[in-house]
Amino acid sequence: MTRTKKAEIKALLKRTFWQFADESDFDITPKLVRQFAQSQVHPDVIEATAINISGRGFWLRVEKLCLLTLHARKYI
Repeated sequence: MTRTKKAEIKALLKRTFWQFADESDFDITPKLVRQFAQSQVHPDVIEATAINISGRGFWLRVEKLCLLTLHARKYI
């Protein structure tokens, strides 16, 4: 994954969840995202996006979580 794509996903994360708005890109780590997800995201969504699994494709799963959340907000 390129740095540009990762930066785009981190920007999407900041726009989706206000808790990340004040964080710098450097401070947004997989560990921080997982801790946030465990406390703020429904367990079914965590399971569906596999956000709790580390490894390749983590940032793509974060992007999926953000897009899923934005889509769900349209209907809430």
